[in-house]
Amino acid sequence: MARPRAGSRLKSAVWICPACGRRFARARQWHSCKPQSIDSHFAGKDPALRDLFDHLLTNLRKTGPLRVDAVKTSINLVSRHHFGGVSVRRDHLRLGFLARAPITHPRIVRHEPLGPERVGHSVVIRDKKDIDSTLLAWLSDAQRMQS
Repeated sequence: MARPRAGSRLKSAVWICPACGRRFARARQWHSCKPQSIDSHFAGKDPALRDLFDHLLTNLRKTGPLRVDAVKTSINLVSRHHFGGVSVRRDHLRLGFLARAPITHPRIVRHEPLGPERVGHSVVIRDKKDIDSTLLAWLSDAQRMQS
């Protein structure tokens, strides 16, 4: 499990799971106690995907506090609350993130209502040029959302 970088510690985590050590904003929040290493998600994949992921994190850290919380099925992106996740595919990264309303844009490959003011969105990242100001603005907004 990745730890926050020095200077980017997340404030006031309410609860730490005694079984897996993951931190959550709400006490006894449901989760899977299956932490994994980030490297395990990239094992056997094109090394360019790891470079792409690292480029995403470098840019995302500029938008606010960030903790990377890898579990069996995805690499979660957490500020005070979980706001997104990355799945490593054969030839691309699939990035999911939250928004308050549906975003209509050609890069959005899927969106799903998750509540009255919460919509999950997915984009495909194949190249560093996909990590642009538009995507970073969406992710910055997602970081600031409250659960």
